[in-house]
Amino acid sequence: MSKKSVSRAITVRFSTSDYNRIVNDAEQKNESVAEHIRTIISSNDEQLSLDQRFVDLERRITHKTFSIVCAVANLSDHECEIARQRLSGGN
Repeated sequence: MSKKSVSRAITVRFSTSDYNRIVNDAEQKNESVAEHIRTIISSNDEQLSLDQRFVDLERRITHKTFSIVCAVANLSDHECEIARQRLSGGN
């Protein structure tokens, strides 16, 4: 992140052990503590995005698998809908 885009400051208090871990990690990566914290935040944002992509993928795979099972079982559209409702917790 360039210094030009940095315009606001936030003060955060850490326990001594967390502070020491952050400082040591930053030193190992040859970053300032501020740069390291920005990297941590950015990595967290990327992880959340990746987690959401996995959830979306799981939904697509589940939907396709359900469709395949319905086709193999030769279920009508009505029977597939009943099965879908039962799997969703409906009656």
